[in-house]
Amino acid sequence: MRLNKEASTILGRARIGMLVLRSGRTPLVNPAAFSYTSGALWMTTSRFATKTVLARRDPRAAFFVDGGARAVVLRGTMEVFDPISLTSQVRALLGGPGFYLGMAGYTLKNAPFVAGYMLDLVRIPREWLPYNRVVLCLRPSEAELIDVNEFPEAQSARVPGVPVEIGRRLAGVTRGYACWLEGTRAVIEPALWEAERGRITVAAAGGRHPRAGANGALVIESHHSYRPSLMVGACLRGRFLGTMGREAIAERYGIGLGDVPPARELQTERVTAWRGFNVISSVPKGARHLRVAEG
Repeated sequence: MRLNKEASTILGRARIGMLVLRSGRTPLVNPAAFSYTSGALWMTTSRFATKTVLARRDPRAAFFVDGGARAVVLRGTMEVFDPISLTSQVRALLGGPGFYLGMAGYTLKNAPFVAGYMLDLVRIPREWLPYNRVVLCLRPSEAELIDVNEFPEAQSARVPGVPVEIGRRLAGVTRGYACWLEGTRAVIEPALWEAERGRITVAAAGGRHPRAGANGALVIESHHSYRPSLMVGACLRGRFLGTMGREAIAERYGIGLGDVPPARELQTERVTAWRGFNVISSVPKGARHLRVAEG
């Protein structure tokens, strides 16, 4: 699809976006380097990565690119190209020059990340080495521009359920990303967040807000300018509960109650944390008890 000038400018300037895929009842969201070329969005990942498995299982996907004051959300279908698959090779050929232009654009745009990847080559796990990488192509059918308010500085907050080193790196991150499903559509918005005594409070800062009972996620991440191995983040997945008081978020960000968007508690059922190419998933202790009770 053709994008307007503002959306194309945002996609052209940014190198990292948030990929949203469906993982059972909840969305899985994590950052990805990308390039928008030939009317499609191109990424690479490991053949063994969870996102590859999910994209093959359910190709519906969304991609959020934060441009500062404005952001772009693309929604469409995902296609996986595996270099060792004859079927993928045939699909790439039948698609004309789009695949090859897409990969050339990705390489040129993300040259710093490629260089950083080569710097860490001897420490990269085997499943992430070049011969185990595949190409993800998101072909958008819908594009949306959203306004993003400026985020104030915030006090540190301990992200529950993640290793200490990752939690330390994420403690001062002010801008999270809330994601939830509205029917078949994935919605993702920048969000204020607070973690207090293991409870996660999320206030989506855009024009939409999750309803009580909606399955969703909060992503908090810190990326490096050129070394993928130094990127850290966490995706907390679960269910949004009823409206929460705004006091905790107002205190963390040093703003008035009237400046805090509607807030909800995220009842976390699974936490996925990453540091570079190392990914850890866990079920919080409280969620284990919840599953037993619901079972």
